[in-house]
Amino acid sequence: MDNTVSSKYNPQRAKYSLSKLPIRTQGGYWDIIRKLDSKSSQNSKAQITKATGVVRLPLCAASHAFIHPVFFPLDPFHLFYENCMAYMWDLWTVFSPENDDVHLDYTQAKLLGEYVVKGMESLPPAFCGPVRDLFLKCQSQYKIYEWMALLHWYIVPIGIELEFNPNVLQNFALFVNAIEFAMTIKPRSTDDLKQLSETIIDFLEKYEKVYIGKNPENISRACLCIFQLIHVPHHIQWIGSVRNGSQATAERSIGEESDKIKSKKAPFANLANNIFQCELAKILCLYYPILDCFKQYAPPLSKTSSIKPMQEWKVQKRKRTIHFPEAQELEAVCSWLNRGKLEDIVYKRWGKIKLKNGYVLQSRLSVSKGQSTRFQKWFEVSNHLIFGEALAFYQVSEQLLVVYYPLEDVKNVLGYPRGKWAQQVAVLSVDKITSIVGIWTSPKSPGNVYILRKHPGLVFLQADEAGKDINENAEYEDLDD
Repeated sequence: MDNTVSSKYNPQRAKYSLSKLPIRTQGGYWDIIRKLDSKSSQNSKAQITKATGVVRLPLCAASHAFIHPVFFPLDPFHLFYENCMAYMWDLWTVFSPENDDVHLDYTQAKLLGEYVVKGMESLPPAFCGPVRDLFLKCQSQYKIYEWMALLHWYIVPIGIELEFNPNVLQNFALFVNAIEFAMTIKPRSTDDLKQLSETIIDFLEKYEKVYIGKNPENISRACLCIFQLIHVPHHIQWIGSVRNGSQATAERSIGEESDKIKSKKAPFANLANNIFQCELAKILCLYYPILDCFKQYAPPLSKTSSIKPMQEWKVQKRKRTIHFPEAQELEAVCSWLNRGKLEDIVYKRWGKIKLKNGYVLQSRLSVSKGQSTRFQKWFEVSNHLIFGEALAFYQVSEQLLVVYYPLEDVKNVLGYPRGKWAQQVAVLSVDKITSIVGIWTSPKSPGNVYILRKHPGLVFLQADEAGKDINENAEYEDLDD
């Protein structure tokens, strides 16, 4: 809090800078443990705990690998999404009075949930499953991938269109930036970690101004999960990727093994036998890969070295007249190829293509007769801020082209590319396409289109944890790229 207010209400609080936090050492930690052991009264121990945060000697200290504080990694699975994101939503809607600047009124919160659901048709099914209405379902076991979708994709764009408090949105955009930076699998230099630290400090300082201000009654909003973000750069420096601390794998294994326990008389012996049999099966599959049923029947998830066209469409001669969209597409192709007449072109027309990263890019042509309620017909060309909606794919000789509507007037708004669809079609060589993207189109401001890229949090989720139906989405060839 503000130093003046802090001195008045909490004079014992130590003053420190977020950029120069006093990190506890191994020796200092054991000194605190010894002080706790030397005290006989609970009151004396409570005072030490209040001053240091250390309660007692943990069982994990028996490990030879125990080194304080690097032995306790952060868990991004819970910290970022199920703690920070969920807490902020409750803070906006439940824990703040209606006259508070950070409060979302009933109408805004309800519309946000509705806009998320309406946006599902333009969120690629290869990314994740459908996201439910946050306003109605967030207290009903809202799943991890849904919290991720809100954090990385929907809160900022929808908040802009619904005219949320700009200070709240700008602060949240800093939070999103820090999380995406931390979750991205990429080697980080000392300068990178310094940049991440500066972003988090900027977020925390502005969070204090926006959510707490000079009102001591709001100090509870500075909860531990928010302040814990300051340690993310230290985690990456000491342990590596922040993903290494995820408890998702452990919780998944615990859930799987607990369901297999059938013995009420000797559950621990039953558990030990189940784990032994599971590990034995893994070893056998390593020796004899043919025994691995999952690899045998699962669809191949390998990247390709070339782009593969799919779903060929035949174009009748009568549809070459100017009244048909196909003719307009062919004219654009002719212009791009510097060909004079449509009759001079020998071509094939395709509805889908499989990109080099394994994703299938649809087009308006391929979805025109489909029954799916979700599509992935939007793409990007990296490093050029080029985005488009594919209309159809044309193969002329060995060249594969996409006819598309480009997104024009693209601007970066709080970290999200935003533009409007052009009225004229364009042509692009398919090998320039980097990957598929999703979009969110504002119902309130027609024409505003926000680009939704696949966020890094999805990479460490299995298909069922991301809400995807493997059989239903097999055609989309979802790969971790």
